[in-house]
Amino acid sequence: MAILLLVVVSVGLVVLSPLALRALDNGDQVDWNRLSDIGETYGAVSAIVAAVALLGVVVSLVTQSREASAARKNARRGHHVELMRMAMDDPRYMECWGPYLTDSFAAEGQYTYVNLVVAHWYSEYEVGEMSDTLLRATATSVFASAPGRHYWRNAGTFWRDNYSGRRARRFHRVLEETYKETIKKLPATPPATVAPESLPVPDAPRADRWWLTVLVAAGGGAAAALVVVRAVRRALRGH
Repeated sequence: MAILLLVVVSVGLVVLSPLALRALDNGDQVDWNRLSDIGETYGAVSAIVAAVALLGVVVSLVTQSREASAARKNARRGHHVELMRMAMDDPRYMECWGPYLTDSFAAEGQYTYVNLVVAHWYSEYEVGEMSDTLLRATATSVFASAPGRHYWRNAGTFWRDNYSGRRARRFHRVLEETYKETIKKLPATPPATVAPESLPVPDAPRADRWWLTVLVAAGGGAAAALVVVRAVRRALRGH
């Protein structure tokens, strides 16, 4: 905004310069030497405008370079997420990432999932889309679970030692402080799951009641036959 304001002011001064020069004319005699000296000062203004334009070009190039770098990082992270998803779906691929850090494939899948969550936080935090407050609140929720605590207990030093820069150091510090504060409480317990075998099963027809069905059918058939016989007798008597 400051650069834009400076450009607008400079262009405005150049546009209004004829009016300023005309105001210097007293109506009797024009001091051309004085006006020439004043006109030479516009050379400095043009130099400032050119410098500002060059600075704008530099800022634009730097911005484009950062955007291209961010796009490359997002592409690499997307590829990493796809590889992790394949490992989470198949134990054969999970074993390719080295020894398990947990005691089962299900727990290893949870560990990998938390890793993807933290990596997503970092990508948002790095570009300024996630504030410290939001990061703390989200990390508090994840670190309240046993898988989240297990992940940061093992991977916290990795994030500290392998990611450099001011934002990366602050990111690690916020998560470390949140982790230490969260583990003062017991981890949250997951909701109880209902096993399929414990679900109620509809009552099946009992085998010892088959005779009751036969009796009901026989009674219905006899009643129908009796009605037919009576109808025939009435017809014969009518004749």
